[in-house]
Amino acid sequence: MHRAALLALSCMLAAPFSGLAFERSDGTTVHCEVTRDGESRVVREVWLGHGDVGDRHPALGGAAAVVRPGADGWPVIFFDSVVFRAMLASDPHMSDFIFYHECAHAQDPKRDEIEANCEAYLELDKLGVLTPERLDALASTHKKMLRLPSRYGGSGEIFWERTLSCVKSRRDIGLR
Repeated sequence: MHRAALLALSCMLAAPFSGLAFERSDGTTVHCEVTRDGESRVVREVWLGHGDVGDRHPALGGAAAVVRPGADGWPVIFFDSVVFRAMLASDPHMSDFIFYHECAHAQDPKRDEIEANCEAYLELDKLGVLTPERLDALASTHKKMLRLPSRYGGSGEIFWERTLSCVKSRRDIGLR
């Protein structure tokens, strides 16, 4: 009996953690909600990885988080727990930003990376948590990303500039 309990516990620890709520860096629990064809659901989150820093989970393709359709066709956000653990220690503002970025993709799969960043920025601003200090930290963190795929603009600096341009244009036309 003792071996069976130990085996069950080992299997639970080895399996990815799945949930429906994200804890922001300020301790607030939030979730991402999507609506399709008049039906709303909370997006499921799956946390992958349990290794050391630098031990990236292959299912994420090098990203800190991605959105993919689940077996039922509804979006699921997959997070790299190793990356997030390190991020919370050094750049906690980025974990919140990434959550809202991925939520934007889940809510509208047609959004590109710039639009998802724009939505994350606008949502954090709307929530009142995008202080000048956090904004500076987000800009700095983005600008440290020297090389990015072309869908992000090629570099963190361009990615951030395009994000700010999107935010400005959305505000100019009165959205959010």
